[in-house]
Amino acid sequence: MPMATAAGHRCYELWDPMPDEVREGAKRFATVQALNELVGVLPFAEWLDRAPSHTRRQMLMAKIQDEVGHGHVAARVAEDLGMPRERILLDYLEGRAKVHNIFHYSFGTWEELGPGLLLMNSAAIVQFQSLMKGVYLPYARALRKIEREESFHYQHALDLTHEVLTHGDAEQRRRVQEGFELWMPRVLAYLGPPDTDTLHANRMWQIGLKPDGNDALRQAWLNKIIPVFRKLGVHVDPALVRQAPSGEWEFAMPDWAEVKKVIAGGGPASQRRLDWVRHALDRNTRYRRALREVS
Repeated sequence: MPMATAAGHRCYELWDPMPDEVREGAKRFATVQALNELVGVLPFAEWLDRAPSHTRRQMLMAKIQDEVGHGHVAARVAEDLGMPRERILLDYLEGRAKVHNIFHYSFGTWEELGPGLLLMNSAAIVQFQSLMKGVYLPYARALRKIEREESFHYQHALDLTHEVLTHGDAEQRRRVQEGFELWMPRVLAYLGPPDTDTLHANRMWQIGLKPDGNDALRQAWLNKIIPVFRKLGVHVDPALVRQAPSGEWEFAMPDWAEVKKVIAGGGPASQRRLDWVRHALDRNTRYRRALREVS
């Protein structure tokens, strides 16, 4: 039988009878995550042959391996709910599925990679910790596995940023500062548009798949990450983000029209990501066909 949660929602296993909205919502959440994990490795993979040391290359490769694994874990959850694994990428290529705004950009310098990753990984951890409280238990368990590995990625990004700030020259430290200022608005947007006034009308919140609103997640994330950057010695411009006397974080609101345009394929790396995925699928057509025949 389905279990009751503390919030009064029912929790469901794959084999439990469940409302169609829960089944379809869980499938959509897992499908979106699988796509973003798989396409999201590409901004990092672009730096594998440019990493400044063998150790950094190994660490970056381990991160990429984890992210691909996360994509397959989420894809399995979606597959169990009726979404064919291959269809996840095909929907992306055919314009029926989108990736988060942050994956439509590339890193311009190695020094930018650290603060960019630190912002991304910390935001993802806060988001996953919320979603793992959702009512579909197989997805919650998948997120617990993914979130534990994201903590390694967070430490990797923290170490990389610290290394450049400690041992780099003035130009490299300037690039870290610029990287923080460049990626902060992008990751603020990654957490979604304001929803405090509309959350209770959100059907995914009502049925227990979205435990927290975007605004609450953004505040929790800023509470965690801004002190980290300040401790590293990165300047946090009050015009970008500042804490009000009430304790709430205020920030320069992203241009949501621009964010929507980027997500729709108008980002500087949007076409390059699509081309890479299309080429990978085309290159491996015969092997994918053979696997389908075997299974």
